[in-house]
This record gives sequence, structure tokens and C-alpha cells, in this order.
Amino acid sequence: MSKQITDSHAEALPVGGGRMAGEERRLQILRVAVRLFSQRGFRGTTTKEIAQAAGVSEAMVFRHFATKEELYTAILDHKACAMEIADPCKLVEDAVLSKDDRAVFETLAVTALEHHDQDREFLRLLLHSALEGHELAQMFWDRNVLEIYEFLGAYIAERQRDGVFRAVEPKIVVRAFIGMLIHHSLNNNLWDPARRLLDVTNEEAARVFTEILLRGIRTDAGPQSLIVKKKKRTR
Repeated sequence: MSKQITDSHAEALPVGGGRMAGEERRLQILRVAVRLFSQRGFRGTTTKEIAQAAGVSEAMVFRHFATKEELYTAILDHKACAMEIADPCKLVEDAVLSKDDRAVFETLAVTALEHHDQDREFLRLLLHSALEGHELAQMFWDRNVLEIYEFLGAYIAERQRDGVFRAVEPKIVVRAFIGMLIHHSLNNNLWDPARRLLDVTNEEAARVFTEILLRGIRTDAGPQSLIVKKKKRTR
């Protein structure tokens, strides 16, 4: 049973009312699907609603995406191809080769925080998928999160062999690092979007989170300043 669609069809249709090309229509369906899934969850969104909001027939949706599973896979592919989900290996390749610990973690941290700020819709979609036990959550975990665990875990293990990091299970270190980033993003984008509790730049947050992590795992960690400077508001 479908819900009432309040989205304007004018938003979905091309300017001038002309017909969309096949790839343009496919991308339009993808964008609408992400928006509706992020707002209502997967169980609360039907393909009929996606079709109505995109200004196409339900048959057209299935012409581009034969199954819902194909649509979910296309969402992740679209995000990756649009460089919205950066390849962590390439992102810090030079820092890893030079064993610049601070650059490795801080670069990944600020990139993740910036991505979460720029694509709150996708963050909400992933939360819905996890809470509903939806297959998209497992797909994202397998294709993106596991890669981070394996990549950072291998780097941490290498630095442990160098005698630079303490003998701590690498996966726990990675989880602690990702945990700081995710909790910060959830506060900023879902729970406290006005930033009343803490209003700092992503660069500053990334620096402090990296400092906290390295002070906890480096064998030569010494006293460092963890002062957080509040950013100046422009609004």
C-alpha cells in the first residue's frame, strides 16, 4: 500500500518538460530513491512511490533496475563512481609509504567528516539500513568498512613491528578511531545540527581525534596540547 506523495513532480522532471535520456532518467531514479530511503527507511518506501517522485512509471523503474537488490547495488556504485566514497588506500598512499602516522589518520579523519557533512542523506540511509537489518547495510560493510579495517589494521600491525605502536589488537584501534568519527558526525548531522554543544571545524576535530589515538597507542607518546579552538561563526 502506497503513501501519499507530496514531492513535486516538477522537481523530478527535466526543465522544459522534455524527455530525459536513458542515463539521465536512471540517475534521477537513483537520487530520488536515496532521498526517500533516507527519509522513510526501506520498509517505508515502495517502488511505486519512487516512480511517482521521479516522475516516471513503476515499469520504468524496473526497466532500469530489474530488482530492488539491483537498485541498492546501483546506489553504492553511484556513490563510489562519483568519488563520494574515497578509496582510503589511494588517499593516504604517500603517508603510508613514508610512515607518517599523523598524516595517515588525520587525512582519513577529515575526509570522512567532510563526506558526512556533505552527504547527510547517505548517512541517514545507512543508519536506516542498519536499524532495519537491510541488506544494503551488509553490502556497505563488505565493500567499504571492511576495507578500512583491513587497510588500517595492516598499517597498525606494521608500525607495531617497527616498535612505534603498542601491542594492542589492531582491529580494536581501528574501531576506536572510527567510533570517534562516527559519533562526532552523528552529533553534528542528526542530534545537534545547530552545533550548540560543540562547534569546531572538521580539520580541528580530525587533529584532536588523531592526537588522542596516537597518544594512546604510540610507545613514545608524550604530553601534547589537546586544546580545541572554537571556530568563528560566519552566520
